[in-house]
Amino acid sequence: MTFPSFSSIGSQTSPVVSTGRQMPMKEGQVVHGVIKKLYPNQTAEVQIGNQKVIAKLETPLKAGDAHFFQVSKASPEVQLKVVTGPLTGGNTFAQQATQLLQAMNLTKTSEMQAVTQFFLKEQLPISKEILVQAEQLLKQLPQGVSIKLALVAIQKMTELKLPFTQNLLEAVVNGKSTGGLQSSIENFKLALQQDSTISQVVKNDMMQSLQKVAEPFRLPVAGAIIGKQIVILQDQQTSISTRLPIIQSLKQVEILPAAASLSNPIPLVSKHSLPNSAGQLMAQLAHATPPEKGAIMEQLRNWINVQPLLTSAQKEQVLSMMKENSQAQQINNVLVKVFAEQSQHAIFREDTNSLTAKEHLVTLLGKGQTVESVNQVLQQVATMSKSNFNSFNAQIITGAEQAVLNQLDGKAFEHAMKEVLKSLGFNYEAKLGNNSEEIRNIALQLKPQLVELMQNHTISTTLRDSAEMLLGRMNGLQILSGENGPQHQLLMQVPLEFLGKKMDATLEWNGRMKEDGKIDSDFARIMFYLKLDTLDETVVDMQVQSRIVTITVYNNNAQLQQIANTFKTGLKDGLLSVGYTLSGVFMKTFEEQKLASKVQSKMASRDSQGVDIRI
Repeated sequence: MTFPSFSSIGSQTSPVVSTGRQMPMKEGQVVHGVIKKLYPNQTAEVQIGNQKVIAKLETPLKAGDAHFFQVSKASPEVQLKVVTGPLTGGNTFAQQATQLLQAMNLTKTSEMQAVTQFFLKEQLPISKEILVQAEQLLKQLPQGVSIKLALVAIQKMTELKLPFTQNLLEAVVNGKSTGGLQSSIENFKLALQQDSTISQVVKNDMMQSLQKVAEPFRLPVAGAIIGKQIVILQDQQTSISTRLPIIQSLKQVEILPAAASLSNPIPLVSKHSLPNSAGQLMAQLAHATPPEKGAIMEQLRNWINVQPLLTSAQKEQVLSMMKENSQAQQINNVLVKVFAEQSQHAIFREDTNSLTAKEHLVTLLGKGQTVESVNQVLQQVATMSKSNFNSFNAQIITGAEQAVLNQLDGKAFEHAMKEVLKSLGFNYEAKLGNNSEEIRNIALQLKPQLVELMQNHTISTTLRDSAEMLLGRMNGLQILSGENGPQHQLLMQVPLEFLGKKMDATLEWNGRMKEDGKIDSDFARIMFYLKLDTLDETVVDMQVQSRIVTITVYNNNAQLQQIANTFKTGLKDGLLSVGYTLSGVFMKTFEEQKLASKVQSKMASRDSQGVDIRI
């Protein structure tokens, strides 16, 4: 997707992003400066950009003149060598570039002139070596990359002190692109399906990874499906012809034990489960001796009373059963019932131990010893539902998907983004370096699979090109994310698919780090670049200063302001609950932003008259 106004919006950098640091002088570097004051022994005060330096000059000069200087020595004192004669105030960037190239004895090719003018305009550090390397990059641009895009990428490479290589240029260009990652994934998926050179095992593994990226709500939907199935199984009023296929399919994939029957569909399982889960408590009750049973029953009552996933009516239902009947099987049945219900009605809600209703339900089925085993059960349910697709199952699946759509909130989007990023494997290198416990799951992520695929020299050109493009997009985003002194930048693009609805969400976060190395949550700027089915191109610019939040939404829909007003109170209360104050929410069209940018540009130009170019 293309947002023509991104650069203008992003250029309104908040104070939290500006470092105001002075640029260190480096030997060989060419700078633009003005002689401010002359001192004895050919020493002068030189204004270079926004800083003043006391430098030793190799030749006498006149105060007030502007020159290009080369740093011949950086320490202990700065020594400057004059590169060009005095520059007049009316010199254009093109004229300055020509004069500089002549003085540096560089060939005035179209690429060299473009690079030099760009470096002067953007106030980037210049040296002969850098200009030559940048020129070579422009002469070997890959197909589809314009000189304008390449120069912007070179600027970022300069700021990040990256080597000027073709691979890094392509990675930065890809990372800075706001074009949809969805299209890169679709192109790779199509090429993968058509390629006959790789083994079916490798192809299946990669297709499974792509499927996980495309279905971030696969597990929540599976939780709602299994919840609905269990509710039907436990309802003795439902016909046998309806319940029998469900119990047979669940037994077939070993989600229910072989001992399960229509009269007792959920036998009590005494296996150990996730800590603080319903399954763990029932396992303790099943193993308890008569003297221990009373204490465990009291522990279970307390757990139910404070369980945020259950409604008041459901808590009363469980507590009443415990009061009337102390049999573990009966208590287990009612717990299964209420958590099966909540797997459909409180899909994304978590308790104080970060467990959801579907996870409690799976532990009660005896399949939740670890988080990984819970996810495997849910994956089995999702696969089973698609393979055993009939009119009855279609109703259950459709109902589960609709339940997920109806409950999309902040938690849901958080879940989706985490799932997609994990499936893509953006940070798998960090896990390798940290010997993470999740290292065994790395092979199931897309990025390491792409890296391995690129080592195969027999794959088709189409597959290689699409894999390189997708891998370049991922690497570019990582390159552009990182620390710069106390500042920190994070750039992510997440391809999201919500049960048939596709969108690309690009997030750019700029903030600062505290002395202890942690993110300073009092100051930040977060920008979301979205391509939505209904609202189309949308940019959300959120700036945080001293925990005061100002939000500007850029969109060309004239009705957006009225719609947004209905959500302001909820947004204000939500921010207040986590310690932030909402200053305001403002709606602007992209055209209004362009006009504002032009006015700001003119004001900046007027204010900068008489001020030298900053290098």
